[in-house]
Amino acid sequence: MKKIVFIILLLSVAAISQASSIFSESFEYANHDGETPLGWVCNDNSWLCGYMEKDHNRIAHTGDWYAYTDTDDSWMFMASYFNDQLKYRCSFWGISDGSYEVEFWAGSSATQEGMRQLLFSATVDSGSYDIFSEYIETITGNYDYFGIHAVAAPGAYHLSIDDISIEMIEKYAFHSNPAQNDTLMHAGAQASFTLQIMNDGYESLHVTMTPYTEYFTDIHFYVGGEQTNTFNIVQDEVVTIGGVATLQPGLEPGTLCWFDVMFTIDCGCATAMFTYWATVAADGIEENYVTTHIYPNPSKGSITVEGNGMIVIYNSLGQEVLNTYIVDKETFTLKKGIYFLRREDGTTQKFIVEF
Repeated sequence: MKKIVFIILLLSVAAISQASSIFSESFEYANHDGETPLGWVCNDNSWLCGYMEKDHNRIAHTGDWYAYTDTDDSWMFMASYFNDQLKYRCSFWGISDGSYEVEFWAGSSATQEGMRQLLFSATVDSGSYDIFSEYIETITGNYDYFGIHAVAAPGAYHLSIDDISIEMIEKYAFHSNPAQNDTLMHAGAQASFTLQIMNDGYESLHVTMTPYTEYFTDIHFYVGGEQTNTFNIVQDEVVTIGGVATLQPGLEPGTLCWFDVMFTIDCGCATAMFTYWATVAADGIEENYVTTHIYPNPSKGSITVEGNGMIVIYNSLGQEVLNTYIVDKETFTLKKGIYFLRREDGTTQKFIVEF
């Protein structure tokens, strides 16, 4: 039987305990170029807003606005409540012309003296914008303010940051990013597929996969090369799932077919579902084969795209990082993260770059 590689279309992902943002700052609204970011406390004006058309600015990660400092030691503060019963993830995008140490703090007042807990620190070097993120398991008290502290290394004089985010991380939460695909395949054909699930919560999960369909038979799942309908996934882990499914023979051309797979965990408190759609092809009509594909996935930094055609690569925030035409095969180096490759035919493939 013919085989066709397809990408799962995630119809919906539902989880009772999803990560929820308590703070998000992209500096896009109501700010003024060269002035302290709106809503932030910065008594010495060492943090200012930038706009990418001005000479002193660096190109922002997203949008036109960002915050920057050109001093050796600078603070700014924002009201943001932290609860010692919860867990959090903090992240931001940054770039510098040398090296800056950036610290995230929680405290009781909008002052350096009022900061009580260092949430995390990151070294921001020169180069392209990069994302910095850390999971905060323990909050040592209930705090009302959030502080950013930047310290320059010798020779550095400019730091830009963008897209600051603080999210609550709850006990049970998992997701898969959606990929869009419409598949044309012959009745009786066998399809192979891959998808990925990420654990967003702070508890390890035991996940069970259950398929539902009227149109496909012999649906099998593979994790780590072993056939299985269950898998374990720890905090922040990404599990790659492969599988095969056979479209029933004898279906009329033009029939719209589907199968659902439900993801459930033992407590029954979080679920996810994806749905794959396929249209039965008439005799003489070729199936929609993928024109380009990526390997390895996940990779350790370098990925190879093989095939022919225009591709666009987006990061997990939906921002374009590469747009090019592939002839035969090309290799690219990307920073750590989750990405999506979009082809000329509208299909999308998710891939992961690890350190």
